[in-house]
Amino acid sequence: MLHSTRLTLLCLLLSSCLSAQVRLIVAGNTADAVPGLFEAIDLRIQQADLPATVLFAGDFVDGCTEEMSAWKRKQGNGDQVFSSLAPLLDLVRRNPETDFYFIPGDRDWDKSGVNGLACVKAMENYLEDQLLDNLIWPLKNGCPGPELIQLSESVLLMPINTQWWNHPHHKPLPAESSCDFADPGTVLDEMKSIFQENRDRNIIVAGHFPPKSQGRYGGEFPARDHFAPPIIGGIRLSWRQNVGTPEELTNERFAPLAKAMKDYNGFYDGLLFVGAQDKSQQLIRFRRNFILNAGASGPGRWSAQHKPAQHISREAGFTEITFSEDGEVNYIYLDAKDAKPLAERILYHAPCDNAQDTLPVNPAFRPCGITEEDMTEFKVDIPDSQIVVPGAQYEVSKFGENFLGKHYRDTWATPVKVPVLDVSTAFGGLTPEREGGGRQTTSLKLRSEDGTAYIFRSIDKDPAVTLDWQIRPTIIGDAFRDQTSSGHPFGSLIVAPLLDHLGVLHVSPQVYSMAACPTLGNFNPRFANMLGTLEVFPQDEKQKSDRPGTFGADDILKSYELFRERYDDQEVVVNNREFLRARLFDLLIGDWSRHEENWKWASYKIGGVHHIRPIPRDRDNAFSRMDGFFPWFASRSWAVPNLENFGFRTPDIRSLSHQARHMDRLLLSPLKRTDFEREAQKIQTELTDEIIEQAVKQMPAGAFAVSGEEIIAKLKRRRDDLQDYAEAYYELYASVVDIVGTNDEEAFTAEGLSDGSLRIRSVDLKGKSEGMVLYDRVFSPKETKEVRVYGLGDDDQFTITGENKSSIKLRFIGGEGEDIYTAESTTKSVKASIYENDREEEIVSGNGLKYKNNWRDELYYYDRTAHEYNEISPLVSVGFNGFSGPKLGLGVQFTRRNFTRRDFSARYRIAAEARAIGSAAVKASAEFGEVFGKADLIARTRAGFPDFFNFFYGLGNNTVIDPDRVRNDFNLIRLKHFSVEGGLRRRFAGRSYFNLLAGYQINETIETENTILNAGTDYYGDGNLRFAYLRPELQLDLRDHPQLPSKGVMLEASQKWGFGDFNNNFGVSKIAGETHFSTRRFPISLSFRTGLALTQGTVPFYEQPSLGRANGLRGFQRNRFVGDGYFFYNVEFRSPVALIESRVVPFAVGVRTFYDRGVILQKSEEARDFKSAYGFGIYLIPLSRSFTVSAVMGFTKEEASVINVSAGTNF
Repeated sequence: MLHSTRLTLLCLLLSSCLSAQVRLIVAGNTADAVPGLFEAIDLRIQQADLPATVLFAGDFVDGCTEEMSAWKRKQGNGDQVFSSLAPLLDLVRRNPETDFYFIPGDRDWDKSGVNGLACVKAMENYLEDQLLDNLIWPLKNGCPGPELIQLSESVLLMPINTQWWNHPHHKPLPAESSCDFADPGTVLDEMKSIFQENRDRNIIVAGHFPPKSQGRYGGEFPARDHFAPPIIGGIRLSWRQNVGTPEELTNERFAPLAKAMKDYNGFYDGLLFVGAQDKSQQLIRFRRNFILNAGASGPGRWSAQHKPAQHISREAGFTEITFSEDGEVNYIYLDAKDAKPLAERILYHAPCDNAQDTLPVNPAFRPCGITEEDMTEFKVDIPDSQIVVPGAQYEVSKFGENFLGKHYRDTWATPVKVPVLDVSTAFGGLTPEREGGGRQTTSLKLRSEDGTAYIFRSIDKDPAVTLDWQIRPTIIGDAFRDQTSSGHPFGSLIVAPLLDHLGVLHVSPQVYSMAACPTLGNFNPRFANMLGTLEVFPQDEKQKSDRPGTFGADDILKSYELFRERYDDQEVVVNNREFLRARLFDLLIGDWSRHEENWKWASYKIGGVHHIRPIPRDRDNAFSRMDGFFPWFASRSWAVPNLENFGFRTPDIRSLSHQARHMDRLLLSPLKRTDFEREAQKIQTELTDEIIEQAVKQMPAGAFAVSGEEIIAKLKRRRDDLQDYAEAYYELYASVVDIVGTNDEEAFTAEGLSDGSLRIRSVDLKGKSEGMVLYDRVFSPKETKEVRVYGLGDDDQFTITGENKSSIKLRFIGGEGEDIYTAESTTKSVKASIYENDREEEIVSGNGLKYKNNWRDELYYYDRTAHEYNEISPLVSVGFNGFSGPKLGLGVQFTRRNFTRRDFSARYRIAAEARAIGSAAVKASAEFGEVFGKADLIARTRAGFPDFFNFFYGLGNNTVIDPDRVRNDFNLIRLKHFSVEGGLRRRFAGRSYFNLLAGYQINETIETENTILNAGTDYYGDGNLRFAYLRPELQLDLRDHPQLPSKGVMLEASQKWGFGDFNNNFGVSKIAGETHFSTRRFPISLSFRTGLALTQGTVPFYEQPSLGRANGLRGFQRNRFVGDGYFFYNVEFRSPVALIESRVVPFAVGVRTFYDRGVILQKSEEARDFKSAYGFGIYLIPLSRSFTVSAVMGFTKEEASVINVSAGTNF
C-alpha cells in the first residue's frame, strides 16, 4: 500500500479512449417528403468516407387505406397497394452496404385508428417480401420493444414502439402475442435494465414520439392559436395541451412512457432520444442528454424558438449524428434539396477536449490514456488480504437510532479482514467487460480465460438512486442511503450454504476488496478498493461455445423470457415445487426483495421437454431489520407494502412476498395446500441447528462476533414456525386463482364434485405432448372464492361437467382463436362466465354457460400483473385557518378490487375531525367504481355537532363589521348538521367529471342568543330546517396542474334544487371559469377567473352564494358578503424568482400579485357597489407543484388586511 496514491492516480488514466465511429442519418415523416429528399440522403450516404446507418423514424405513409389493412402476402399486388413506399425502397436498393432501420409511427398505424395493427403488420410483411438484407424492421408484429442493436463498441440503438403505448385500439397483448414484452411494466423494466447495464455507452432511444417537443404536438402553440376563434380556441388548445388526442404527447396512454423517459433522463447520461412526431426539426438539450425531433422531411410547421432547444427549423431536411473516435458527438442538419449543411452543433465534447463551454463531456468515453511506456514502468504490489470497514458512515447517535433504526450499524462499522481480489490473476485472470447495476447496487461484469462470466457486486448500496435526481443530494437522499444499514453487509454469504442443502440452484458469492490494478483500466476510479462480492453470473454459454451453460443448463433465461416461453410452449415445464421451496426459503430469511429481476431460470431439454429450474439471486435484503420509528412506520402495509422486519415474530406474509406477488400467482397456481406443507417440512428437516450455525459463520469473524448469534437465533425460531408461514402463504393465493394456458391448443375441464369442490384439468390437444395433463387441481370452496381460466391463443376447448354445484365463481377467458365452450351436465351443475371479444367464431352449447358483456378491454386477455390486493389505509388530515384554528382529522379507508373493476370496485371511508374552535364532525362515504358503464355510484354522509358556517354579517353589499361584536362571537353561526347524499359520477378527460347527486339535509341553528340571528332581522334557515335536494354539477378541468396551474382552462357549473317543507323550494345556480396563460420558457403566468351565481326562491342563508377570501374576493374575510347572487372576476400574475438547492429539500420560490373585484346581486338593493381587493404574496414549490404552499396578503379600502395561507394557489 506504499504507493497507493500514485497507483490510484495512474489507474484513473490507464485506458485509452474507446474506438467508435458511427454516422447515423435520421429522417421522419417521409410520407410528406419534399421532392429531392431521398436523392439528398443518397448523396450524403455516398459523400463521407465513414459508412452510414439510416434511421427512418416513422410515418412512411399518410394513413392506412382499406387496401393496406386488408392486404395479404398471397395477393401479389403489394407494389400497387404500397406504392407510396417506392421512393424509400429505391433508396435502400441503391445502398446495399448501408443498413436502414424502419420504426413505425402513428400514421402507419392507421392514424391511431381501428385498423392500426393490421395495417402496420401488412406494411412489415410487404417490406420483408422485398428480400432486402439491409432493410431492418426491428419492432416485429407491432411489438413494443425495446430491442437493442449494437452500432459500435460504444454506441447502441434502442428502438421502441411508441405507438404501441399510444394506440387506443387492438394491439399486441400480454401472453397472447409473439412479443418478448407486451405489458407496460415489463417494457419499462427492460428499458431500465438496458440503461443500467450500459452506463458507459451512448444509447440512441429511437421511436416516433419523443419524450418532449416544442411544437404543437408537444403542447406549445403560437399566441394566435388561443384566439382562433376566441374562447373556443382557448378551450380547444387547453384540451390538446393537457388532455391530448392520440396525436399529442400529452395523451394519457403515452404519458407512462413519456414520464419514464424523463425519469431515465435524470438517472443516466449519454442518451439521445430520437423521434419525429412534430413536423419540424428540433434539437433540445434534455438535462445532460438530448432530444432530436427529426420530423421536417416535408414542409415544416411552427415550433417554439426558446431554450432548452439548441436548434429549431421549419426548413425541410434530414439529420446526421456522428459519433467520433475520440468521443466527440456532432449534429448536422442538412438541406432536403442538396444535402448542404444548414446547421451544425457539438452535442458532446471529447474527454480530451479542454473546451470551456457548458456542453457535456461524452460519458461513454473514459479519461485520456497514458502511454505504453508509462504502463511498463508501473509496478503494483497487491496484498492477499486487508482490513476494511464496510460502512463507517452508518454510525449515528443513540437518539438517531431511535428514529432511523439501530439496524446492523454496529456490524457495518466493525473492521473485518477480507481477501483482496486481483483481477489479473484470479481464476486464471479476469477481464472487466461492462459496468452495470441493479436498483441500488453497483456491479462490474468480468470474464475468465475459460469464458465463465462473473459479476462483482458492491456490498454498500445506494437506495437514493430510486429517487428523483433533484432529491438525491438532499437529506431525503441521505436518509434513503442510511437505510442501507437495515440490511446485513454479509447476508449473501449466509444464504448459499443454506441453499446447498435444499436442492435449489444458486450462486455462491465470496467477499473481496477489489484491488486497484492496470487490468481494471478505466474501471479503477469506480471499483478500486471497493468492498463487494464476486459470484458466477448465470448465462447460456452455448451462445458463445458448445459447452453447457451455468449449472450445466442448455439455456439460462431471464424472468420475462421464461414467461414468454411459458405462454408459447406446452413443452416448457416449470419445477413449481422447487420454486415454492425457494420462495418459502425467502420467507425464512426475511428476503422481501424478490421481484422478477432477482431471478434467473435454468432450462434443461430432456426428451423434447424444457424443464425449468429457478435460480434465486441478489440477496441484498435478506435478514433486514426494520427497527426505529421511521423504518417501522414505512414498513406498514399501507405505507411501503413490501418492507418487512426480520425478527422472531411471525411476519406479515403479504408484505414479505409483495414484490413477487405476480410471479407467485402464475407459478404457484398448480400447487395444493399439501405441497406447501411438504416443502416447509423439507426445509425444517434439512436446515438443522448445526447447518444454520455453520452457514452464519461464513461471514467474516469480526461481523459474526457482532450480529451472528442473533441471526442464528432468529433463523432457528423462524424455521420452527415455517409451517405457519407456509399456511399463510398458501391462503394468500388460494382465494383467487389464475389458471393460465398457452398459445397452443388445450382442453380445459371444470367438474363439480359432491362436496362442493371444483376440479379443473387441462390437457394438450395435439402435437408432441398430445394427451399430456398440463394442470390438475381440486379447489375447495372453504379456501377458494374464484377461479379464472385463461386459454390464451389458438383454438381451445372449455367444458363444464358433473352433476354437482360449486359456490366457486368460475370464469373462462378464451383469448385469441376459435374456442369451443360446452356444458355436459344439468342446470344444477357448475356455472361459468365466458369472456370473448369475437363471438362469431366461438361455439357454445349446454346450460351453465353465460357470455358476459363488458366494455373493459382488459377483461378479455391475460395480464400477469393485473391482480392487486384489497387495502386498508389510515386517513390523517391536518389544517389551519384564521377562523377556526387548527384542525385534526383521523379515519380509515377500505379499498376493494375485483376482476371487472381493477382500479377499485368499492372504496369506503369513515373519518372524524375536530377543530380548535369547538366544532366536530363525523363523515363517511362509499364509492362503487364504474357500476353503470363508466359511471361510479357514490354515497356520502356527514354529521356535525356543531358545524360552523363561519362568520355571517348579513345579506347584501352594505353590511359592516363591528369589531367589538366580532370579538364576542356576534357573527359566529353554529349549526347542528346532518346530511346524506348519493348519486352518479362520471369521470372523463383526466380530472374532469359530471355528478348527479340527490340528498337530504337537516340543519338547526343553536346558541343564537346575542348573535346576529337574534338581533331583530329574520333570516330564512334560522331554527330547524329540513330539505331534500338534487344537485347536478360539472367540472371541465383542462389545466396543466390542479395546485399551481400555468396554462389551460377550467369550467365549473352546478345547480342545486332544494325541496323543503310547505313547498318552500329554492334553487342556487353557479358557473365559473378560469384561464391561464404562461410564457413558454419560464412559468410566468397571467390568470383570469370569473364567476356568476343566481338563486331562485327563498334560500336558507347558509346556502346562499357568498364572496370572500378564496371565493372571489381575497382581501375580505370568508363569507364576508352573502346574498341572492354574485358576480366576480379575478386577475393574477405569478412568476418564479429563485430555485433554492437546499440540502433539506430543493424548492422554487415565486411571487404573485392579484386584483379581485366582485358584487353581491341582492334583489332588495337598488345600488350595487362593486368591492375591490388587491394584494401580493409568495408561493413555495418543494419537490413538485403538487406540494405548493402559498401565502397572500389582501387589502381593501373598507377593512383591515387579510392573510391567507393555503395549499396551492386558489386558482
